[in-house]
Amino acid sequence: MRHLTIIIITLLLTACTGVPIHQGNRLHTNKVAMVRKGDTQFHIEEALGYSVLKDVLHPNSAVYYEQFKDKKSGDMVKRRVVVVYDDAMRAISIKRFGFEHKTSKSQ
Repeated sequence: MRHLTIIIITLLLTACTGVPIHQGNRLHTNKVAMVRKGDTQFHIEEALGYSVLKDVLHPNSAVYYEQFKDKKSGDMVKRRVVVVYDDAMRAISIKRFGFEHKTSKSQ
């Protein structure tokens, strides 16, 4: 019985380590491309979701971040979108990082 318990625990732990982890927002390339200067915060959150990073010192900015392992190349892909809003909560600056990387996912 003791050996059976050890085998079951080992199999469960082995199964947990094989699952790929996707961290942050899921940033789809076509949705990120839709976001433009002048868009409202509501429109941007509708397209990208809520930002994962909140900066207390910069309350008018939102950082969308994503990290995952590319299945085809095996590389870690890190992508980010930084949106800065004016006082009327309209985007005045949008910076995209890491979207030039080609992935096997249909993003």
